[in-house]
Amino acid sequence: MKLRSVITIVLLLSSINLAWANDLKTNDLNNAITQMIRSNLPEATVGVILQDLNSGEILYNYHGAKHFLPASTAKLFSSAAALKELGPHYRYETALYYSMQNGELGLKFSGDPSFKLADLLNLLKKLQELKVSEIRGTIWIDDTTFEGPLLASGWTWDSAPWYYSAPVSAIIIDRNQFGITLFPTKVIGDPVRAQLDKAVLGKQEHKIKANIRAVSASDAETLCQLLVDVDQQNNVDLGGCWPTGSDPLHLNLALRNPRLQAQQLINSALQQLQIKSTAKIKFAKIPVHLQKLTQHDSEQLSVLLKVILGDSDNLYAESVTKTLGAKRFGKGSFKTGVLAIQQILAPFTGIDFKQARLVDGSGASRYNLISPLHLSQLLYAMAQDPTLAKYFRDSLAVSGLTGTLQTRFADFENIASMQAKTGTLNGVSALSGYLTTRTQRELILTILINQALGKSSELKEFEHKLCYFLAEQL
Repeated sequence: MKLRSVITIVLLLSSINLAWANDLKTNDLNNAITQMIRSNLPEATVGVILQDLNSGEILYNYHGAKHFLPASTAKLFSSAAALKELGPHYRYETALYYSMQNGELGLKFSGDPSFKLADLLNLLKKLQELKVSEIRGTIWIDDTTFEGPLLASGWTWDSAPWYYSAPVSAIIIDRNQFGITLFPTKVIGDPVRAQLDKAVLGKQEHKIKANIRAVSASDAETLCQLLVDVDQQNNVDLGGCWPTGSDPLHLNLALRNPRLQAQQLINSALQQLQIKSTAKIKFAKIPVHLQKLTQHDSEQLSVLLKVILGDSDNLYAESVTKTLGAKRFGKGSFKTGVLAIQQILAPFTGIDFKQARLVDGSGASRYNLISPLHLSQLLYAMAQDPTLAKYFRDSLAVSGLTGTLQTRFADFENIASMQAKTGTLNGVSALSGYLTTRTQRELILTILINQALGKSSELKEFEHKLCYFLAEQL
């Protein structure tokens, strides 16, 4: 046999042995992951997709095509679509209008989720610069960029009073929320006192009524709960029970009526600026005879996305969603926003949204259904975008450092790192993002856990185990 033929056979056998060894290692890895899922979460429905970021190869697939409640990983879709459609430098504008002729005032809100009361005051100070001492005509408040409903389909009734379900109106001031403080007592049966945060401008416009009784910690866990209702006047009615204790607890609630809040704040701000107003307030488009005096610009979208993806803020995500609907279809609603997200993302991700269901942009809805493969497709497509990949990835929470991962995966240290979006609902936990292993291999990892009876901390502990295992093995 010729030497060349011998060498060829040896090389062929070596490649076969190497391929067999790699297959064996892959099978061992897959079996280990599957066993980890089944032993840690035997009663839950779990989906896991592991993909190589560089080659795009799917390395592991466990129920990857099944549909799951995505929780806040749905924010990946709204954020990616916003980057694509609006661009990383997009800014929200809130504008002040005035008519010197008849003394009319106008404020146009655009859904800026970062707009604060201090920003409103700064806008109105422009009137002082112009020596305006009185508003004689109508005060126009334009919130027509967005339309109702203010809460998305599938948001649970018991979440409505809380800050994470703040109403998604074009009028957003201080995140459309306010605070109360509970003062527990050490005596079972005694009333629990509640207090509204101090009014920031003038008198306190809304009121609080509390009829809460103190109970043991076990009774608070099993027999009763805190009851919260915020009415159309933004008044708070509290009932039910609260566990005994000694430390005051601050809670953030959602406004029910952003229009009323805006009306009250504008009047109070004018009074503070010593600008007299006898004007009636109307909610409608700014009339053409009013001239723009000034405007407030938000931070760039690339900065706002860090609040959406890093901190998982629902209001920011839903404002972006309605903004996409307004830009594409001329009206900003949940339905037009979701349709815009699908139209923007489908062409470059390859996702067939007929095989998914999105009804909001934050993931708070119980009607959303997404597969792990959909999330992996999105993350892979965004990573390939030469312009937007860095903005998208830099907006994610970072293991042990920022956002919702600030206190998680701290023991990765120099072994590995993760940039990801988390998600949590009752019985649901999710993690989807980019995992860099100890060998600097970059992976896309999505974990969706549904129908789980365990505590949220237990579900997150499983996510930690799996990520640590992958970081060590790959």
